[in-house]
Amino acid sequence: MLTEEVTQPQMETSTQEVYVTPSPLPSPTLDVFEDLLPLGKASYVLPLTILHVTEHTATLFFELDTPASGSVFVRNVENTSPIIEKPLSPGQVRHQLSFEGLEPGNRYEVLVALEDGAGGFQQPGFLSRVWGSVSFHTIAAKGELRFGVIGDASFGDSLTEALLQQMMTYDLDFILHCGDVVDETEWGMDPFESYAMKYYKTFEPILTRMPVYKVPGNHDYDEDIRWQGEPFYYYAFPPFATPNFPHQADNTRNQYYAFEQRGIQFMMLDSQVLFGASGREEQDHWLSERLMDPNFLITIPVFHVSPFSSSSVHPTDSLPVRRVWVPMFEEAKVPLVFSGHFHQYERLFSQGVTYIVSGGGSSVTYAPGPFIAESQVFARKTHFVLVEVDGKALKLTAIALGGEIIDQVELSLDEF
Repeated sequence: MLTEEVTQPQMETSTQEVYVTPSPLPSPTLDVFEDLLPLGKASYVLPLTILHVTEHTATLFFELDTPASGSVFVRNVENTSPIIEKPLSPGQVRHQLSFEGLEPGNRYEVLVALEDGAGGFQQPGFLSRVWGSVSFHTIAAKGELRFGVIGDASFGDSLTEALLQQMMTYDLDFILHCGDVVDETEWGMDPFESYAMKYYKTFEPILTRMPVYKVPGNHDYDEDIRWQGEPFYYYAFPPFATPNFPHQADNTRNQYYAFEQRGIQFMMLDSQVLFGASGREEQDHWLSERLMDPNFLITIPVFHVSPFSSSSVHPTDSLPVRRVWVPMFEEAKVPLVFSGHFHQYERLFSQGVTYIVSGGGSSVTYAPGPFIAESQVFARKTHFVLVEVDGKALKLTAIALGGEIIDQVELSLDEF
């Protein structure tokens, strides 16, 4: 039943190793996982996270504050498969490593172990403490695909932390983040510090267990979160390879990209190109090509500024997106679009397309303004969206902090 809050209207040097078949490591290296490695002299500038997983592959990324010798170790925690080792490239601080030949639906643990000069290993710390190993599960070959959607979780506040802890209980495969990763950075603050406190520390429970696929929001372009003349967003989140997906965008800073999971094409777009950011022509050309590709069950676009909103705060921001992209979505018969920017939950429907606004990832929420005709459900609540795909049925459940179900709808993908 709806409450009064839920209204029912109508440059550092880098190394990037791409999909080199990993080699098994002899069993004595099990001590790396079984022993508690002490903190070493080297620390993470950007901690170890999972950029991308598929049924058989995983791509990982981190940056150290100084070059160090050592290796990244990966083990299957569900069976006795040999441990995989990849040595770090000497002299580098940024490391992106990809592993293939993994087993579908299995959980893996990953550890960065740095040589201590005495025949042992140490681990890099983060914020003067242990970041530790991370784990992930590869995508299962069949069965249900489950992912979460969150947006505008940019302040690092306690409600965001609680919401992320709640999301961890839903056995998700990955997260879609609808933009505004870090906001309200104080002038003069090191962007590394801002990201450490407002993103990595806050999202740690998620980042150490699954990929978070992000898009840039308007605040990710703010002047106070730039570094070396560019949004720090692009430094923190480099492009990654997508095996068996030959249609990646030709851009070097991960401004827009796509990936595929279980026949669904996820298109991660930069809506700021419609508000003056560079790259509009290139992205629109690539977007048009991707939308017309018939080789996917469905395509789901994800970006920051929603093309429809009943928000009382900057509602006209939606108009450029509506004018340029909505006709493309309708022509391509896209069933579902995720976005944020407006700090609320709202489900809208227009010309066969369901639009979900999920901008309630923090304590800062917006009241409704006049409801537009496309609006179906509006909720001024901190929330996330659970998406469950089973066969050709896609179920959406908007869940508020604390567990209240705000909205629920099911789409039949046979119609698209």
